[in-house]
Amino acid sequence: MKTRIAISTLGCKINQSESAGIISQFDPDSIELVDFEQDADIYIVNTCTVTNRTDYKSRNLIRKALEHKNKHHNVKVIVTGCYSQRSREEVLELGDIDLVVDNQNKIVIKALIEDSSYQFKDIMEADEFAFHLQSSMSDNSRAFQKIQDGCDYYCSYCAVPYARGHIRSAKLKDVITQAELFVANGYREIVLGGVNLALYRDGKNDLAEVVKALSNINGLEILRLSSLEPQLLSERLLEAVKSSPILAPHFHIAIQSGCDAVLNRMKRVYDTALLRDKFAQLISIFPDAAIGGDVIVGFPGETSEDYKQTLNFLDSSPLTYLHVFAYSKRKGTPAAAMPQQIVGEVKKERSRALMQLSDAKKNEYISSMIINKTPIRGVVESIDQGIPTFLSDHYIRAFTTTPCQQGQVISIIPSQPHLDGVMG
Repeated sequence: MKTRIAISTLGCKINQSESAGIISQFDPDSIELVDFEQDADIYIVNTCTVTNRTDYKSRNLIRKALEHKNKHHNVKVIVTGCYSQRSREEVLELGDIDLVVDNQNKIVIKALIEDSSYQFKDIMEADEFAFHLQSSMSDNSRAFQKIQDGCDYYCSYCAVPYARGHIRSAKLKDVITQAELFVANGYREIVLGGVNLALYRDGKNDLAEVVKALSNINGLEILRLSSLEPQLLSERLLEAVKSSPILAPHFHIAIQSGCDAVLNRMKRVYDTALLRDKFAQLISIFPDAAIGGDVIVGFPGETSEDYKQTLNFLDSSPLTYLHVFAYSKRKGTPAAAMPQQIVGEVKKERSRALMQLSDAKKNEYISSMIINKTPIRGVVESIDQGIPTFLSDHYIRAFTTTPCQQGQVISIIPSQPHLDGVMG
């Protein structure tokens, strides 16, 4: 009889990649993946702590798993991820949890289930990248490949360094081996990711070398970079991006604010002048690039004038979409103790305005692609009622009437808006 496993993942693409890695540890012929609401033999919760809301969601999922265990006492409940890394005692107080696994060892959870000698580790002591080959992802259209972990920037609002530890990177040879395995198993697009991706280092090898190496893998047709710190968009990296024949013209930048005073309080190591310069460099390489960014509103001390500066900066920028976050206090961070905390209603109002700006910029970008007949391509994810769809290399949802198969890389010319993207 197969072991039924239910896994629930909160948070970033890194967590999603690691959850796929957790499942890949098990023999696929001996397990059955089931929905978290269904009866299972093992429940795994991969938690997140980026905001108070994700802490709350993490606790709720753990409680749901424990409800199943109360009904069936042989059920195992395993918790891992950033919330449990920072708040292990809080997790254990929730009930009869079998195993709380630190972030460094989540990649070997299968072995730890039967290992009574396992001891939860302080993530700040981790000094090597936890590498484990995996053959597939839950998403059949693209593979998310984590190549870097940890961050030593300690921005004043961020809890991630305390949950992920110091900077460490996969060896370049392992990065290549993993990418080749994904391609051998049918993946045509790889998304490179990390907690602070552009800080990837393996001796003298940096992210530019990774881009060069993976661009030479036969069968890999699209290579995409996940979130990047603006000050790390070096000439060397930009040259590698420019030279790659498969690099997607999609760049997601950790902007956080368009006001220099706020950036300074956040302990970000750049200003808006640098942001403008990096946007211009990206546009000079890819005139039709999709450039998105993370923005935090309601940071402590953010005045109405500060917010207006951010709004005006973003409005005048070449950004094509925004991911907007209302500031959330994280225990143990300097920003949590700062004066002039912004009330919730003001944060909501500012968030709504920036999300409206994001929608307007996305629509403007879609219109420009249709007018300019910009070619876009991507891996077909699904075919619904005869209409294939894919997430394009320009980060626009695309639909087509062109006959094709799931998993195929297809190119189209956008002809009109359709649903949340374009038809071509």
